[in-house]
Amino acid sequence: MKYLLWDFDNTLAYRDGMWSSTIHNLLLDYGYTNFKLEDVRPYLKTGFPWNFPELSHEEFFNGKQWWEHMSSHFCNILREIGIEADVAKSISDNIREKYLTPDKWYLYDDTISCLKISLERGYSNIVISNHVPELQELINALGISDYFIKVYSSAHVGFEKPNKKIYETAIMSLEDPESITMIGDNYFADVQGAKKAGIDAILVRKPNDYNYDKYFTTLKELADFI
Repeated sequence: MKYLLWDFDNTLAYRDGMWSSTIHNLLLDYGYTNFKLEDVRPYLKTGFPWNFPELSHEEFFNGKQWWEHMSSHFCNILREIGIEADVAKSISDNIREKYLTPDKWYLYDDTISCLKISLERGYSNIVISNHVPELQELINALGISDYFIKVYSSAHVGFEKPNKKIYETAIMSLEDPESITMIGDNYFADVQGAKKAGIDAILVRKPNDYNYDKYFTTLKELADFI
């Protein structure tokens, strides 16, 4: 069988403003209108498990659940920018629901057409993404679950791309793989990570800063190739 492994964020779908906008919008909801998006964004460049892919989740979370750890991290950020402790805790407890709001997530215009073509050409599709535990629910809400035979979120696997162990987890479940190709927008996580696990890879959407040979600016272009 032929398999395509798909990244999710910025490959198949995207969220308005991601984490920065989520927190900024909550600050506005709580009446903190003096904060700008740029005040929040620098604090969110690190602190996520995918910033430390060499660590297993057992090491990174140190016994805590995914959202338990991240809510504490967000609370610390809010305290650092000057929010009172009780309000920071309240805001951080609401980030999960706010981030997962379905109407803030969008498919790219060429996502469904490309997925349809992949099925017509005999591929089985799998999502493998550095993501929150609710990735499957997001995929369901976006109406594309029927295009995939399996969804792997790093939050459940316990490893982040480019760690080859997340790829190995996906590979182990495949039945008689004739070919396996990873498709994603991140050169390090999706291309280099896949290749370390012995998987071919295609880079999409983001500028091809590393002059990778298998690159397409859109999934529409990719559909002509697969």
